[in-house]
Amino acid sequence: MKKVSVIIPNMDGKHFLEKCLGSMAGVSFDDTEIIIVDNASKDGSREWIKKEHPEVRLIENNENRGFAPAVNQGIALSEAKYVLLLNNDTEVLPGFIEALCKPLDEDEKVFGASAQMLMYSDHELIDDAGDLYTVFGLAFQRGNRKAASKFSKKASVTAPCGGACLYRRSALSEIGLLDEAFFAYREDLDLGIRAKLFGYKNVYVPEAKVIHYGSGTANKSGKRYNEFKTRLGTRNLVWLNYKNMPVLMHLLNLPFLLIGVMVKSVFFLRHGLTGTYLKAILEGIRDLKKVKHIPLRFRRIKYCLVLEAELFVNCFRIF
Repeated sequence: MKKVSVIIPNMDGKHFLEKCLGSMAGVSFDDTEIIIVDNASKDGSREWIKKEHPEVRLIENNENRGFAPAVNQGIALSEAKYVLLLNNDTEVLPGFIEALCKPLDEDEKVFGASAQMLMYSDHELIDDAGDLYTVFGLAFQRGNRKAASKFSKKASVTAPCGGACLYRRSALSEIGLLDEAFFAYREDLDLGIRAKLFGYKNVYVPEAKVIHYGSGTANKSGKRYNEFKTRLGTRNLVWLNYKNMPVLMHLLNLPFLLIGVMVKSVFFLRHGLTGTYLKAILEGIRDLKKVKHIPLRFRRIKYCLVLEAELFVNCFRIF
């Protein structure tokens, strides 16, 4: 059995795949396999993969099924001990996989390991050093646009960023896979929080370095802020809160969540997206039935309390 299955979702990303797969050239295929899930590419990605990288296992979808369903397809096909999610617009640096595996090898309670993602435009700056979630209902890319030298130590994070991270397969069998209702955005945060509510830990691994182009896939979500991202990201945060938090946590956090909504509304004014943001909140509330609430078990109460404390502490970690 392989130790690591690398799963790369792709849609019209042929121009990135050459560098992405090229950077994996030093990986030992005795312990590692690469699975690419293609969401109906029209740029020749499939043909190029078959010709230039026959060692890659290719799943060909006839429509864009979204990030979460594509990843879940790859996980279902794999049998490795660990599952490594990797965006197609990345280049991994030497020792990347070994570094991500280390904390999971050393501690069975570690569910996910998040890489040090560096900005393509400046390799000295962080793109993502693990994701944080706060009591205000605001999610953050830890370290974004800050000096990588300030993020050289291992740290606990709310969730690994799905652009470059490693998951423990046995834990996925216990807590479930990515929520396919999300389609794209925040599904990795949802999974990371769910893992914590089952008693697992998520860590940031600075030695696992990867260069990330950012919003590189050629689709309608390419810009940093647009209606597509704002709508799905906001709706999915509503679902994330509903799914993972018991009623008492909702009541306790409601005043903070309302403050968060006001802050975000003002933020999106400068991008002309406040209307989209507020409509997405209403959409998330209207469609709560599309996601499944995780029932609270007595043995998980302590993990809810730990998570609640973390959400408060994270408000100070974002600066």
